[in-house]
Amino acid sequence: MKSNRKVKRNLTSSLLTLPVSINFYAWTTDIYEYLAFFSDRRKDLSMCGDQKLLIRVFMLTICTGLTCLAQQRPNEAGEIVYKAPVMLAALDTISLPDNLQDSDTAIRNFEFGGQFRLRYHHENNHRRSPTLTNALGLTGTDDNFLLYRTRLWMDATVNEHLNLYTELLDADSTLENFPSRGNEVDRLDLHQAYADIAINDRLQAKVGRRSLDIGSTRLAGEGEWANTRRAFDGLQVSLENDQFDLEAYYLHPLSMQPEDFNQTNYDVRLYGINTHQQVNEDITRSYYWLTLELDNTGARYDTFGAHSKGARGNLLYEFEGGVQAGRNPDQTDHLAGLAVIGLGTQLQGPIPGQLWVYYEWASGSDTPGNGWHHYFPRAHRHLGYIDLFGRRNLNDVNVRWNYQPTESLELRVHYHYFSLANTADVPYNTNMTPFAGLGANTSGSSSLGHEIDLLAILTLNERLKFQLGYSHFFAGAYYQTTPGVPHSGDARFFYTQMILEF
Repeated sequence: MKSNRKVKRNLTSSLLTLPVSINFYAWTTDIYEYLAFFSDRRKDLSMCGDQKLLIRVFMLTICTGLTCLAQQRPNEAGEIVYKAPVMLAALDTISLPDNLQDSDTAIRNFEFGGQFRLRYHHENNHRRSPTLTNALGLTGTDDNFLLYRTRLWMDATVNEHLNLYTELLDADSTLENFPSRGNEVDRLDLHQAYADIAINDRLQAKVGRRSLDIGSTRLAGEGEWANTRRAFDGLQVSLENDQFDLEAYYLHPLSMQPEDFNQTNYDVRLYGINTHQQVNEDITRSYYWLTLELDNTGARYDTFGAHSKGARGNLLYEFEGGVQAGRNPDQTDHLAGLAVIGLGTQLQGPIPGQLWVYYEWASGSDTPGNGWHHYFPRAHRHLGYIDLFGRRNLNDVNVRWNYQPTESLELRVHYHYFSLANTADVPYNTNMTPFAGLGANTSGSSSLGHEIDLLAILTLNERLKFQLGYSHFFAGAYYQTTPGVPHSGDARFFYTQMILEF
């Protein structure tokens, strides 16, 4: 049985690392062959059923069969002409055979597309360690590895009231010495599948599995940085008004199964309302209520907040504030707060670019685990690129400089100073667990440390993008003075990334 699983895994791995047959990007063959080489060095993980294998074969068949549409076709009687290869992103009814362009056909228009992403990580002192409690943050563990991810999607318009979207995702990790994180591996899975229903000109509903951002993404977002991305099963209803737009949500997150199909987690519910107002072309405001219910702990969090971002002359600003009430896991009353104040300007003179200064605060508690809960955020976007801290019991003073010297090049330099909001509490990991499993009143200092993030983004064209990044965390007094801390040294993170759209 074990040998059959291994044969099946090698087969599916080889299929998924074959190049997508698009002549314009024929050179991507080398990339996939490179990954196929590494796939032979993967750990022998357990396999799912035959159904998943068939879907992988089906996905490959679709990709390799698309070039058939680009073959010779008659132009006039007795004359054969060559038709240029069809790009996946441009595959619509114009590119389809005549029988699919018939006005009586149920699907009037559909498009295929995809993305391949490859990222190399060199992590020093913050790789997940299997020997530590809550093994995130500064762990004293180093690792080097590759993350790669393939996405394939189809967007189908049935009629003016109904649109169907389906997306497959395959995410994997290789060459690592330590176990992968929970957001790094998800072998071929149904990542998104939803119906977009236009009830009328103002009212719209989206039903099914989808990845989405809500508001500023400090509470809910798709988690694009993660190799697996984040998706929810549920319903979103949107109402457009002359004064504001309103979105209502009822969602369940997915329970990640790296080697099997992801399952709906019915024990967790996220629901609420977010309103969005475009005051003018420079200013936006939103007001929201979002509730998170966790059946496994009995906790419930109701967040009421407001967010505003805009510009007045040369002054840029972003404000967000929220109050969180409800019930803690220990069944006590929950009360917590969030504040974000950001001011920026467009620099002139010898150092151009956009400069921002932020202060971000999330409350802690005298009882660990009862502070602000950050739900499902895009933490990488806001709290440093090493992703050491979750938004709970945290002060973050940060300065961000962003500059685009050319149309294709973007530079970022970000600085963060992190400290504890409540020294009776502890720092928290990105999954809301206490760092190193530490308890109340163990903190020797409130100073967590400083982080510098350097990032260069090169966009060669609309389909090909590269990133080069380096981050350094200078550990603060907390790590030298708190008993039970696994490691007190600095952390370093170097990475390169390629994104290919097709």
